[in-house]
Amino acid sequence: MNTTSIPIPPLEPQRGSSLVGKAYWVMLQRVTLIAAAIDVGYILLFMGLGSRPLAIVNFLSIAMYLGAYRLIQKRYNAAALVLIWVEVLGHAALGSLLIGWDSGFHYYLLLFIPAIVVANTRGYAAPMVLALLAYYLGLQALCSHWGPLDPLPVRSVQIVNWMHICLVFAMSAALAAVYRRTILIAGSRLRKQATQDPLTGLANRSHFEALAAHALARSQRDGAPVTLLLCDADLFKRINDQYGHAVGDAVLVAIANVLAANLRDGDVLARWGGEEFLALMPYCPLEAACATAERIRAAIAQAPLDVAQAPIALTMSFGVTQVRSTEDLHTAIARADKALYQSKNAGRDQVSVA
Repeated sequence: MNTTSIPIPPLEPQRGSSLVGKAYWVMLQRVTLIAAAIDVGYILLFMGLGSRPLAIVNFLSIAMYLGAYRLIQKRYNAAALVLIWVEVLGHAALGSLLIGWDSGFHYYLLLFIPAIVVANTRGYAAPMVLALLAYYLGLQALCSHWGPLDPLPVRSVQIVNWMHICLVFAMSAALAAVYRRTILIAGSRLRKQATQDPLTGLANRSHFEALAAHALARSQRDGAPVTLLLCDADLFKRINDQYGHAVGDAVLVAIANVLAANLRDGDVLARWGGEEFLALMPYCPLEAACATAERIRAAIAQAPLDVAQAPIALTMSFGVTQVRSTEDLHTAIARADKALYQSKNAGRDQVSVA
C-alpha cells in the first residue's frame, strides 16, 4: 500500500496562473514519483512475506502513479486526481481482502477525512465523508464475511499491521503540519490585506492610525516631539492620462520607495489615499522634519523616475506640522493638510509648515 498519496487534497484547486496553483501541481507530480518509488519497496516486502498477489497489486500501482504523473504533465489534472483516488481506494480494498482486515490497510482511508473537509469548498464535504464511511464499513463487512482470500501467517500480518500503524502516525503528523502551514500562510496574507496598501506595501489608513496611536502615546509620556509629514504628487492625473494607469501605479511605487529610503526605521509611513502619503515621525522636532521633507522633495524633483520607456519628471508638495500634546491625531492631520494646500497654492514643489 502506497501511503504517500493520502495527504493530497481530493479536489482540484482552481485553475489559473496563480503561484499557489502551479506549486500544487508541481508538488503532486513529485508525490506521484515518490509513491511509485515506495511501491517498488512494497513489491519486495510482499514478495518476501509470500503474498504474490499484493506484489502484483503494487506493480499495478506503480503504473497508475506514473500514469497520473504523465496526465499532470499534459495538464489533465482532474483525470490525474481521479486516478490517484482509484489507486488508493482500490489498493486499500485489495490489501484488506487479500490478507485480512487485521493487516491495517484500511487505516489509510481515514486520512482522507481531513483532506476532504479542508480541501472541499463546494459544499460536498459531508456527502463525500458519508460515502467514504459507507465504503469503509462495506469493506469491513466483506472482510468479516469472506475472511482473508490469500492469508499470510499471523506473524506476517502483525508485521504489516505494525508497519501501517507507524506510517499512518507519521502521515497524520505530516498532514497536520501541511494544514498548519497553510493556516499560517493564510493568516499572514490576511494580516497583510488588513494592514498594507496592496500597491505600495506601505501601511494603509487603519493600520497607520493604530501604529500612530501607540507612537503618540509613547512620545507624549516622554514629552518628545512628534511631527507629521503629508505629501502629494503634483499633477498626478496628467501622468495617468498620458502614460496610463499602469505607469501611474509604477510611479506611486517609486515614490513610496523614495519616501521609505529617506525616513527613519521608527517613522510610520502610509499611503493615505490616491497619490497622498503620510508619515508620522516620533522624537523628531519640526525643523528636522522640514529638512527631511526638503531632502525628499529635492531628490524627486532632480531625478526623473525611471518607470516607463522614458523617465518621468515629477514634483511633490509637502505639508509639515508638529503634533501638539493636547490634540488628537486627526486634528494634527487636518493641519498638515492645510499646509499641503499652501504648497499647492504657492506653485507646488515646495514644503510648507503649519
